[in-house]
Amino acid sequence: MTNKRDDVTVVADPAVLVVGGYGAVGGGIVRALLRDSPCHVLVAGRSLERARAFCQAHGPRTTAVALRDEDFSLIEVLPHRITVVVNCVEEASLRIAPQCQAAGVHYVDVSATASVLDAVQTRWALGEGRRSCAVLSVGVAPGLTNLLVRQACDHLGPLRHVDVTVLLGAGEVHGLAAIRWTLDRLGAAFTLQTPAGPRAVRAFGDSRPVRLAAPYGRRTAYRFDFSEQHTLPRTLALQSAAAWLCFDSRLVTQAFAWMARLRVRRWLPLDGLAKSLAWAAAHAPVGGNGFMVQVDALSQAGDRASWAVAGEGEAACTAAVAAWVARTLLAGRLTPGAHHIEEVLTLDEALAGCAPVLRRVGFDPM
Repeated sequence: MTNKRDDVTVVADPAVLVVGGYGAVGGGIVRALLRDSPCHVLVAGRSLERARAFCQAHGPRTTAVALRDEDFSLIEVLPHRITVVVNCVEEASLRIAPQCQAAGVHYVDVSATASVLDAVQTRWALGEGRRSCAVLSVGVAPGLTNLLVRQACDHLGPLRHVDVTVLLGAGEVHGLAAIRWTLDRLGAAFTLQTPAGPRAVRAFGDSRPVRLAAPYGRRTAYRFDFSEQHTLPRTLALQSAAAWLCFDSRLVTQAFAWMARLRVRRWLPLDGLAKSLAWAAAHAPVGGNGFMVQVDALSQAGDRASWAVAGEGEAACTAAVAAWVARTLLAGRLTPGAHHIEEVLTLDEALAGCAPVLRRVGFDPM
């Protein structure tokens, strides 16, 4: 921690610490907490200057905190009435989560990489603290997608297979870290567990025709390494799951498919490409800001059904979901332990807690 202990405000109300709190998603989480709860919010990140500038713009219920790059130590902050830590910096997850558990502080992780979430859950199970709760797979994908699959399980019974389709708005201005995360996975190989055993696949290596709920209709979605397809077979006892990605702009979807085929991540600097895509989305958008996540489920009895949720701005909705989970933990509603979101919460609760940002989408089977 680079700031002094006296930089941290001790407050009477419970406080939430948001790591990456001045970023695209983290800033949305801070604003949602300030709007919907009485808690104090500590805005943490590598740059104390950026954290302070953000707090100056958001009032006296915020406090700036800087973290050391080498260890992301929270030791000076956690004793100060912090009840929940929300982490938006994936690379810090394995250093921050154990500190929270040791201090008896609840932990919310918006990471989207399956190996990171698995490691956090494993370390939490092996840790000594038993007072606090970690909620993983929080956001849109993973997050809402997990809750949609739980809803499918609740309605159809045991599931044989689910296809999770994520449609993103090509006109949304995402943070550079989120864009780079996506680009880094284009064409990358990963392994899926299937009833026949492990299967090696590649992101954007194969496609699936899908009929999405209105207004998007028929689309071509490409395989992508979203984390829920790895975790849901364990948490909800699915036989298999697959995740697919497309954009509201068919042109952008095809452009990403070509970038995967050309293996651009091998011969182009991803930081520069991410900045170019962010500039294009801000100044010359070829799509909108809306997104949709849809689950097409097949039960073990052979029944099929689909469920979908939509919203405006994937980053804003990720922030809304994370803030809602943090408020749920502030209310003391969840039991100690490390849980993926679908193990402890439901889609109906999410839609009620995040209204009017999210909406259920009716699906006409015809």
